[in-house]
Amino acid sequence: MAAAPESRSPRARTDVKRLVHRFFVVVTVTGVVLVALAILGNTFVRGMAVGILGFTALVAGGFAFTVRRRAKAGGRPHLAPPPVPTARWDYAMAARDMEGALVSFSEFAGEVLVLNFWATWCVPCIAEMPSLVRLREATSDLGVRFACVTREGMDKVRPFVEKHELSLPLYLLEGELPDCFKSRAIPATFVLDRTGRIALRHVGAAAWDDDSVMTFVRGLAAAPSHRTHLAAVDS
Repeated sequence: MAAAPESRSPRARTDVKRLVHRFFVVVTVTGVVLVALAILGNTFVRGMAVGILGFTALVAGGFAFTVRRRAKAGGRPHLAPPPVPTARWDYAMAARDMEGALVSFSEFAGEVLVLNFWATWCVPCIAEMPSLVRLREATSDLGVRFACVTREGMDKVRPFVEKHELSLPLYLLEGELPDCFKSRAIPATFVLDRTGRIALRHVGAAAWDDDSVMTFVRGLAAAPSHRTHLAAVDS
């Protein structure tokens, strides 16, 4: 059975460490200056310096506690079983490819599919696309399919694609979105098993190139369809 992604992205851990390092450099420099003022200044200046130094120390302690707590829990999405009965897509959805041709999503039947809903104006959507590209590259040997769907028209999408040189398979939605894919926000990403069941759903941007995510998707693609692990993620 494929294990659901739980680990924090190494890149995210590095960003937290850099932020903490920069913060404490600033605090240290401020502390040195205030100590010097406390030693060399008059009584009033000394009192002000000691007060500011104490406040700075309090803020630094609170910041360190918050960062450590978020570093331990904030980057780990909580996975829980989706509502029963589990949604299963019948591959009915009207869309066109970037050439303007109508698409039959039934061609994805029998294959693991990563289905992403995005928009050109959605900053988190664009931010996570490079990681989706890397996930696609890491799972291509298992035949995992990808489809990024937007409600926007060709007049907006094509210039955007050309400008950003997007290499993911893109589709333009026509008509209503299937109920099983409706979400409160975008980006919204669904990983479907070979039978069309939603094995994983995530609302919000994510690091799709995280090792745990790659392991989950590769495990899903390699496992028999009746052993699919089901999970839901809402960030």
